Formats: sequence, C-alpha cells, structure tokens
Amino acid sequence: MDIVINRLSKKYGEKQVFKDFSLRIKEGTSLSVMAPSGKGKTTLLKILAGLETADEGYIEGLENKKINMVFQEDRLCPGLNAIDNIRLVCGKEMKEERIYQELETVGLKGNEKYPIRDLSGGMKRRIAIVRALIAPYDLLLLDEPFSGLDTDNKKKMINYIKEKNETKTMILVTHDPWEAQTMGSHIFTL
Repeated sequence: MDIVINRLSKKYGEKQVFKDFSLRIKEGTSLSVMAPSGKGKTTLLKILAGLETADEGYIEGLENKKINMVFQEDRLCPGLNAIDNIRLVCGKEMKEERIYQELETVGLKGNEKYPIRDLSGGMKRRIAIVRALIAPYDLLLLDEPFSGLDTDNKKKMINYIKEKNETKTMILVTHDPWEAQTMGSHIFTL
C-alpha cells in the first residue's frame, strides 16, 4: 500500500516548518528527500515514525506497518557491545551467527564485543545501520545515515542498504546529491 501524505502542516512556536504538504510514496520505492537545514526533513521522518504529530493533515498507508529508523545520532547503548545493541531490536530469536555475518559484511569483524563507547563514530554509524536493516520492517527511514563515514565506508554502506532493501519502501534524508543518486532513489526537494 502506498503512503499518502495529505496536507500536512507543522509549526514549532512561530516557525512554520511546512504547510499543506502532500506527497504519495509508492510502495516498494526509494525516495530521497533533500532540502536546506531547518526545512522539515527530520520532522517529516519523525511524523512518519509516529514520534511527532502534525498540527494538521493526515497520513494514510502506515497502518500495521513496521517502521525502522536510523536517526541522525546513533542511539546506541554505550555500555553494550554491537551484538547486544542489535539484539535490543531483534530479540533472542535472531541467531548470533547472523549478526556476526552482517557486522563482518560492513567491515566490523573483530569489533563485535567491544562496548559501543570504545568504538569510533564511523563504526557506531555502521552498527546503527545494520541494526535498522537486520530487524524486520516494512518502511525504512534514514536520517542522514552516512554522516561521519569516510568515502569508502559510505560506498560500502550504500551498497549494503541497496542490497538489503531491494523491495521495501525507504525514505532517505540527505544534503548530498551524490548519496541520493547513488542510492538510486527518486529525489524530492522539500
């Protein structure tokens, strides 16, 4: 089922973030949302995820959808290791061997058992992305997921996301046209 955003409006105090915003996102497609800072990209993702409410308007097509999100910040538990951080969203039914394989795929072999607080920013970003993609979902929301990654790791993570997310709906927020184009997304400017 497509996601249909109908005349959405959102204000913070006197600041109008967006007004009467409408958009249809076809099921199974990838969309990159681009706009200057402060124009509502993150707010839109938070509304889609149910973390914020719109002042006006409504969204259709999210009923019974499992939504996973990579936030601008990693939102990992610093005292836990990568395996345990991923288990928080996957549960014990996820085999540890599978988690190890996914972490190896993104270049983190040998770092699985270190506390998150001891890892670099780029390692944390990769773990946050793996965590969002390994758990079951219908809609994937990515809020500037590649920030802090060097070029090689950015390419690796883009390929990883494209491989894992071939048929599901995805919305990427980015400032970088190269990221949007490389992800193969339809590009929408907010």
